[in-house]
Amino acid sequence: MNRIWKSEWPGILYKMIKKSLFPIANVKYINKLNTVRILNLIRNKGGVSRADISKESGLSAPTVSRIVENLIEDGLTREIGVGKSSGGRRPTLLEFSGHNTCIIGIDLGTTNILGILSDLNANILAEVNRPTHVEEGFTRVMERTSGVISELHSHLQGNSKRICGIGMAVAGLINRDRKIVEFSPNFNWHEVDVIAELSKRHDLPIIFDNVTRVMALGELWYGIGRQLKNFVCVNVGYGVGAGIIIDGKPFYGPTGMSGEFGHTTLEKESDIQCDCGNYGCLESLASGNAIAKFARRALKNKNKSPGILFKLCGGDISRISAEMVVRAAKQGDQLAGHVFARAAEYLGIGIANLVNIFNPEAVVVGGGVAQAGDILFDRVRKTVHARALKKISKDVQIVPAAFGMKASVMGAVSLIANDVFNLNIQNCVHPNHP
Repeated sequence: MNRIWKSEWPGILYKMIKKSLFPIANVKYINKLNTVRILNLIRNKGGVSRADISKESGLSAPTVSRIVENLIEDGLTREIGVGKSSGGRRPTLLEFSGHNTCIIGIDLGTTNILGILSDLNANILAEVNRPTHVEEGFTRVMERTSGVISELHSHLQGNSKRICGIGMAVAGLINRDRKIVEFSPNFNWHEVDVIAELSKRHDLPIIFDNVTRVMALGELWYGIGRQLKNFVCVNVGYGVGAGIIIDGKPFYGPTGMSGEFGHTTLEKESDIQCDCGNYGCLESLASGNAIAKFARRALKNKNKSPGILFKLCGGDISRISAEMVVRAAKQGDQLAGHVFARAAEYLGIGIANLVNIFNPEAVVVGGGVAQAGDILFDRVRKTVHARALKKISKDVQIVPAAFGMKASVMGAVSLIANDVFNLNIQNCVHPNHP
């Protein structure tokens, strides 16, 4: 008896105290977990009955009915008719309903601020695009961003739709614990607080993250992630980054700064300096910025008669962009074709390394450079299959981002959607909220 008392009593005492002090907290927590489970099951299945939910979730019929009624009241689930009978009364079918719940998504780029108003079904209801003017500094960029948000917000005046929050995609090193941009070489920002600045003007939840991780989250929610749960999203725009999804969850690293794929060194003896200060980074060799720089340098040093690229820039080499290089390459300009093929091969080498390290089901490539289409993807796929281990790379899909140039802004929407579906944001506000 003494032995049992000494060994069992601490556990019994803990359970008694826990039960007496925290019963309400435990019930609320379990109810939240069950609600999240049912909501996501309804979203993923569609056309599912209460009985099906009970069977699949293992929850009792009364628990399922109570939670479903709450979800219907909250506007996140709706009844869509009756299904086939298996012998008894025909069941009422349920589906996810996101058309009355909206999110503002912002892709804060170095050239433009792209904002959209989207519902939870990823339907775009409004779009605003304004120049960023990075050179005017952080405060002025935040003022312009605020203006975009206000303009999108105004589209819902006078109707019953509600806004749950503002999601943002931002280039740079994001400290998730401190919720600041520690450093963004593209913007030349150091230790800036985006949330504090925008919260002065907007009484809505604000979530932001690195643009490429955001893009990957968008794919997880609305793109390839509906079928696959292990993939890498590579963003090739002004810079280069990677968002990593493992078992259906974003990988952040201990400080939230994972995915700086563009700052892996591919040429250790390179004389080409990256914006980060290092030399020979993938970003300095294969980004949109790098493609434009290489083309300007090559055209400046060319002794032969000017070609298509020279005509496209109107004779002003300083105006050359990655987009011009792609257009010229597609029209048969040899110089542009060589510059772009070189960048695509470096990108393929980098992606081959990602494939070897993460063994993903797919690599999704987005960003401005990815809009080049086959001229990019054919070279990247060829390089990956030549350089990655055959056992790992043979079944890897290398595909474009689901939303094209809107991949980042749809990812920004998914930042808020993720919190709505996990019930971390529950009190969405109506458009005439102060």
